[in-house]
Amino acid sequence: MKKEERKKLKAERDAINELLSLDRLHKLIRSKEKDLVRCTHCNSRGVVKFGIRRGNQWYKCKSCEKTFSSVTDTFLEGTKKKFAVWRKFVKCMIDGRTVRDSAKECKIDKNTAFVWRHKFLDALAEYQDKRLRGIIEVDDTFFKLSFKGNKPIGRKAHRRGRRSTMRGISREKVSVSCAIDRKGRICSRVTALGRPTAQVLGVAFRRKFSRKNTTLCSDKDSAIRKFAKNNHFRHRRFKGPASRKGRYHIQHVNAYHSRLKRFIKGRFIGVSTKYLNNYLIWQNFIREKKLSRKELLNMWFMSSSPVTRWNTVSCRPQIPTITVKGKYGSVNPAFRHRYGY
Repeated sequence: MKKEERKKLKAERDAINELLSLDRLHKLIRSKEKDLVRCTHCNSRGVVKFGIRRGNQWYKCKSCEKTFSSVTDTFLEGTKKKFAVWRKFVKCMIDGRTVRDSAKECKIDKNTAFVWRHKFLDALAEYQDKRLRGIIEVDDTFFKLSFKGNKPIGRKAHRRGRRSTMRGISREKVSVSCAIDRKGRICSRVTALGRPTAQVLGVAFRRKFSRKNTTLCSDKDSAIRKFAKNNHFRHRRFKGPASRKGRYHIQHVNAYHSRLKRFIKGRFIGVSTKYLNNYLIWQNFIREKKLSRKELLNMWFMSSSPVTRWNTVSCRPQIPTITVKGKYGSVNPAFRHRYGY
């Protein structure tokens, strides 16, 4: 290893240690305390200090007489572990270590490490790109259905790693609809079993795309064409991934698909469909945007999304597809064949 590389590696390690130090977390908590002027339960201003437990300041509301602490509505709520354990876990999470390696490093149970991982990813979901504009490339990629850790729906259990019984794009695969603009803003999520319909794409993307000067680029998929027509977007279609018309092409979204599949199938050797949306967030934030560790930790701590607990992780739908409204009311596209879609 060259001398310059050693210096760079040492500087990066020092930066990580400084970022994940206890002082850093205490500063974040103190900055959070300054904003705690209202009760988190009834929104009343009549709040008084109510002692210190495990190093956290607690408060009591005079109106509803309920208590809350300085870490309420943060990723530290509900945990009984000290900051030193969280410091180790954050480092393991950012470095992309497995659940079992993280649990061994932090001396916690693997199930606890799994819930903590989804606490991290659920908090980041709040900061996803809200609006894509300009030239937007739209396309779908497909992953085989995986019921890892759950009882399968509609078939008998079998060992993972088998090939699908149906060739090509079928109901044994789940579609991930992706959109990316030229500024690097990304929107991706699980949408349907098999190919998504125009209705499903409308639910997924209609509020994500700006109405002004937006042009959609896609392949010959008829659902995307119908979605663009229904929502009055300019639309350019291409025969293949290598086709282009001036500055219009779909090479960025196809390259994103390649990176996404290497991440899901390479690092994790596949993930359960139940949690696939969270791993899309992981790819978009940590690998695509390449945010610094400091930015990720600040976003995680200051997130106002509901705190994730073990029961909210385990009770998620096994196939998190989008629900659309049809003539039979709200219909999950996973079962649209029953209703004539």
